[in-house]
Amino acid sequence: MQYDEIDLRVRERDGERRIEIDGYFRPYPESKFSEYRQNAIVDLTEEQARQLYAELGEQLAAWE
Repeated sequence: MQYDEIDLRVRERDGERRIEIDGYFRPYPESKFSEYRQNAIVDLTEEQARQLYAELGEQLAAWE
């Protein structure tokens, strides 16, 4: 799915920090921002977020 906007936030749940990433998309091409829908993309633990960070960094470096 392609998102028009993404939102990242850090929350604490059960004493553990988690990173939540939500995506916002238009249900119809002519939809206004107020009509966008939210879809949870990922909910990561700190360890998972660090692993994703490392892998994304490697991939982006390969693109340069």
